[in-house]
Amino acid sequence: MLTYKIHLFRHGITRANLEGRYVGLSDYPLCQEGIDALKEYVKDKDYPPVEKIYTSPLRRCRETAHILYPGYKTFDVPQLMEMDFGTYEGKTLDELQNDESFIAWSRDSMHNAPPEGEDGVAFIRRVIHGLDDVFQDMMANELHSAALVIPGGMIMSMLALMGFPRHPMGEWECDAGAGYTIVMTPELWTRHKVFEVLSRIPMSPEDWEDHWSTKKYYEDGEEMFFE
Repeated sequence: MLTYKIHLFRHGITRANLEGRYVGLSDYPLCQEGIDALKEYVKDKDYPPVEKIYTSPLRRCRETAHILYPGYKTFDVPQLMEMDFGTYEGKTLDELQNDESFIAWSRDSMHNAPPEGEDGVAFIRRVIHGLDDVFQDMMANELHSAALVIPGGMIMSMLALMGFPRHPMGEWECDAGAGYTIVMTPELWTRHKVFEVLSRIPMSPEDWEDHWSTKKYYEDGEEMFFE
């Protein structure tokens, strides 16, 4: 069975991140603290070899990719923009905590959208299309290992909703410059829109002793089971 590895990485920190602001479509660059932190983080880490690097079109994602993989060209995936926070964009929790629409959105972001923004359902549909664009391009060009640099919340959403083994969204949080390797197969993705989560990345030598590997799953009708 043909398998394809995609290494998901969270982008580095921006000034707006440090200020605790909602950052969606605004195209902030990495701040100097974010650049310095990434350069320090990668020093003793083992990043997997890749044949191509895909990124969200956001500048902070491209800049992160160039730090993680110097000298590589990056390829934008338009569907993998950050969530559209609408009128919440650039605001802090303190500025929004008494807003009735924000309170409703924070209770159920899947079915409520920020004013002039998108709800969670629309966001996830878009993310699925974006990941599919990456996978189709890899298969068409016979690429079996690629990096994908995107926002951290997007990684968490992908893994919580489409990854095996199943874990709550909050358990998939990762540091800037870090992430997870996923393994995709044409059959499982086409039929079920799921993938296997292989390991955390990047790995230091001690991580190899403790890293978990997922169990193989099998199909029984429409249900998915683990051994």
